[in-house]
Amino acid sequence: VPFKTSMAKKPSVMWMYKSTEIKTSEKIITTITKKYATITIKHVESLDCGIYTCKLHNSVSEISVDFNLSMNDKPSPPRGPAQVSWKTEDTLGLQWIASETDGGAKIEEYIVERREVGKKSWKQVGSSSQLSIEIVGLKKDSSYNFRVIARNAVGCSEPFIIEETFTAAKAEIKKSLPGAPSVSVNDVTSRSVTIQWNPPSNTGGVHLLGYIIEKRISTSQTWERVETVESSVRIFTIENLKEKSEFFFRVSAENEVGIGEASTTDKVSLQTHARPPSPPTAPLEIVPVGPHALTVEWGAPESDGGAPLEGYKIAVRDAKRQMWMEVGRVTTEVQKLKVQDLVEGSEYFIRIFAKNEVGFSDPLENEEPFKVVRPPNYTEEEEQKRSKGDDPPSLSFSTTETLSSWMREANMDADIQCYTKSSVLRRDEYFFRIWYYASKLFK
Repeated sequence: VPFKTSMAKKPSVMWMYKSTEIKTSEKIITTITKKYATITIKHVESLDCGIYTCKLHNSVSEISVDFNLSMNDKPSPPRGPAQVSWKTEDTLGLQWIASETDGGAKIEEYIVERREVGKKSWKQVGSSSQLSIEIVGLKKDSSYNFRVIARNAVGCSEPFIIEETFTAAKAEIKKSLPGAPSVSVNDVTSRSVTIQWNPPSNTGGVHLLGYIIEKRISTSQTWERVETVESSVRIFTIENLKEKSEFFFRVSAENEVGIGEASTTDKVSLQTHARPPSPPTAPLEIVPVGPHALTVEWGAPESDGGAPLEGYKIAVRDAKRQMWMEVGRVTTEVQKLKVQDLVEGSEYFIRIFAKNEVGFSDPLENEEPFKVVRPPNYTEEEEQKRSKGDDPPSLSFSTTETLSSWMREANMDADIQCYTKSSVLRRDEYFFRIWYYASKLFK
């Protein structure tokens, strides 16, 4: 215990352990100087851990400070009774009880070893962070002993040796159909569903050959086989499903006896998972970079709607007009671009839409029109130098002024109430008007 300042005279000291005064001995040594007080505990054990108190006093005052002594050690051995169950003729399930103490550090794993009867050496067969393990590859006519070791960051415990000897030939294993796996839905998109499952607790006394995956649309009672996968597979994606449909899925295990009972998911609705993304994130930053151009920058949406983003759509509207013009689309990597061919002195509104496979988001839009002005100290030379640098991608906005004269488009019979104009110029703005009984107007 260091002192903040050196004392003129050594203070008196009393050390206490769990409120009981400590007597010095060969194991416990205390010292006191004008600068610090110390305690040394030799050959420390877990029994020595706990709260220690150092009390200092002199003729003027008294003060005390507490310490918590803890130590990291190897864990104690795992405990029994152990539970053993034969899964197949060469597979055994083993369970045990956790170590009584972890040694002050979390137990990271339990190591399981086996030894054939008649041999001296132990062989590791696996490790587990749980209190159970499945041991495979045992010989039918051999007998085995098993032991379990706990390991933490300090080291390994003494082994817990299971006294009983186990022989597969003596195990009564009846072959049967496997049990049902436990299946769950892992992910859903508008066109696919990913399911995952755990093996059945009962494999029927033999090894599994694989799993059978089936699907059924909710409007039908017929199951359709999707795929048969190997027994090592635990996850599978069913693709190319009909959009906006509802499906059931089931998985069954198969062994040499046959196909076991299937485990079925709840109804999965494809259209409820994915939706349009949220709008791009504000602020929408607009900066003039010339008399006819500006840069616009935005942030990614907070939500992709449950489907990967495909890109952004950019639309521009002259503040004097009502029609929005789509000037282009960019990939998801682009969140800053240059809009060119604007009219100096004109005001514009800009919208940015995010898109996924479902559709477009609501737009991010500037609330007040932005006026295109020539930046201070702007020169064409500087603009040319800048354009040779790392300029963002650019899109062009161009409009054609509305003609002052009207052009005849078509004559229609009086009983016709609709008309389609098929050839229009992109980004141009059009006005239409209808004359009734105007047979003499266009002579």
